[in-house]
Amino acid sequence: MRELRAWLITAWRLTLYLFYRLGIGKCPNLLGIYPELVAVFDRVMGWRKNLRVSGESHCPRTGPAVFSGNHYAKDDPFVAYRAIHRICDGAYPVRYMMRDDFFAGGGGILKSKLIDVDELVCMLGALQISRDRVQLTQLKPFIALLREQAAFIMYPGRSRSRTGVFVEYRDGIDEPGGVTFLVAQAQRNRPELNVPIVPFARTSNLATKTSVLVFGPPVYLPHDADRAVQRDLDFRIIELMAGLVEINVTHIVAGIVYLRCLHGRTEPLSIDALNKSIESTIERLPNRLIDPAARADCRGQLEAALDHFAKSQLIVLRSNSITPVAGAVLAAPPHDTTYRAINPIKYAVNQILHLPDVIDAVERAAAFDNA
Repeated sequence: MRELRAWLITAWRLTLYLFYRLGIGKCPNLLGIYPELVAVFDRVMGWRKNLRVSGESHCPRTGPAVFSGNHYAKDDPFVAYRAIHRICDGAYPVRYMMRDDFFAGGGGILKSKLIDVDELVCMLGALQISRDRVQLTQLKPFIALLREQAAFIMYPGRSRSRTGVFVEYRDGIDEPGGVTFLVAQAQRNRPELNVPIVPFARTSNLATKTSVLVFGPPVYLPHDADRAVQRDLDFRIIELMAGLVEINVTHIVAGIVYLRCLHGRTEPLSIDALNKSIESTIERLPNRLIDPAARADCRGQLEAALDHFAKSQLIVLRSNSITPVAGAVLAAPPHDTTYRAINPIKYAVNQILHLPDVIDAVERAAAFDNA
């Protein structure tokens, strides 16, 4: 009944928005139906089934905060928005930072007489900035939010990762965005204001089409921090985010197949031996976050990963073995939005490439004898 009510309220507000776009009536308040919108998006996007949240105890329930995460997919701001909403029982609405060219080139229905998607996302909580030429006037609303005891989500990597690499700097950008600059400005001459910076990371499992959002313990910027201290903390925040990546079976099997191809070992692999190797890899990573499904159903997760890679023609899958297609596995796709679809093995490996202990464990696993 509650969900039906959410759909009816959302449909009515969106109808009012269409009338507004046609010049009939005033612009409706969409943030005012924040809980109902989350319920509708939950159903439409399948987040209840496909999204898991971890580290809920680290998520503030009230007060100012900056949520700093990795940028993996276009729906990232909405996923984080939804996760925080669920953790806080709808009592803690947050805003989110978004590039003003995020929907550039969309055209068609996204930019028409009936809909302006940039206008819509702003009505849904986005505060837009220019990625390359940020103006101080664009940053002031974020500083004001923190001073008003509110929170927002931002992605200091600035660009969405196309290759799976945790933070993918490109277009002349070679360091993280200034989370600490905004916090420092908010705390300036406000000794009573201590803004928590909450790192989080979203990790995808390409084979099962699921993802997990993990929140980590907050960190704080000292009030007397100079620019060097701020910059060091900006990099430290990236490291904290990177440590929240959750390792799944798809990562491990992708790493094993890739490394064996890299070293010229392209003979068929026994699926049973591969499964044992994955289980031993997981046991070598006691200090890493591991997908619960990797322990509960390793074989099922492995079969899902192999099916996924076979569909991309990266392996030949038989009943009891697989044979890597080395040329396809080692090929480097264009660094654009097709990367993940063309070579999901390389994409999955890139997701864990920044974790040396994980790579070491996978390298040891890749050396197993095919018995």
